[in-house]
Amino acid sequence: MRDSTTTSAHALHISIVLDTICPWCYVGKRRVEKAIALAKQKWPDFEASIDYMPYQLDSSMENGLDKHSVYKRKFGDRAAAILERMTSTGKEEGISFSFGGKMSNTLGSHRLIDYARFEGAECEEKAVESLLHRYFELEQDIGDVEVLLNAAEDAGLDREKTRAYLDSDDGIDAVKQKVKHGQSLGITGVPFYIINDRYGISGAETPETFIEAFEKVFSCKKE
Repeated sequence: MRDSTTTSAHALHISIVLDTICPWCYVGKRRVEKAIALAKQKWPDFEASIDYMPYQLDSSMENGLDKHSVYKRKFGDRAAAILERMTSTGKEEGISFSFGGKMSNTLGSHRLIDYARFEGAECEEKAVESLLHRYFELEQDIGDVEVLLNAAEDAGLDREKTRAYLDSDDGIDAVKQKVKHGQSLGITGVPFYIINDRYGISGAETPETFIEAFEKVFSCKKE
């Protein structure tokens, strides 16, 4: 996790724990963005720094699985209704969910996010945004190296340097250790949000819920 370096009275840090094949993580990302916009209206000096922590819903998953088959095995006859609800929820957040295509192990995508982090928070943010958009709206397989490299370019990373990184074993152990760290904190599902390394929010809560959490953080700062 990174600490905020700002001196603002209304500054905080949010670590977002997510998996790149989790639709609620995409919804949660949009809701956090709305919460930050509301916070800036409420507190003119509000500042938020964000980083991302990896989580794997299924670390043993193979690559190139048919997405609908996976949902069918997981949810049975409820799959169609669940995806319909998810699509409706996505529209409310400006997300055009499309649940076709392939589902793959997310280790590579988390390695890419970690790699982007070394170039700064903005690069990391762009990598996460591109991965979620490509997977959930463009039906692209984020287990495909070329898709990962396209996301890397979206984030401003050099394609061939990123390819060399992904082709190596660099970052694999680091991502796995971060996943274990999250589990050691008691995180059993995503999205999960850690505010100032102290407050936890589980699930894609409303922007108003995040504002309430921010208020608690600031109240504690005054004590």
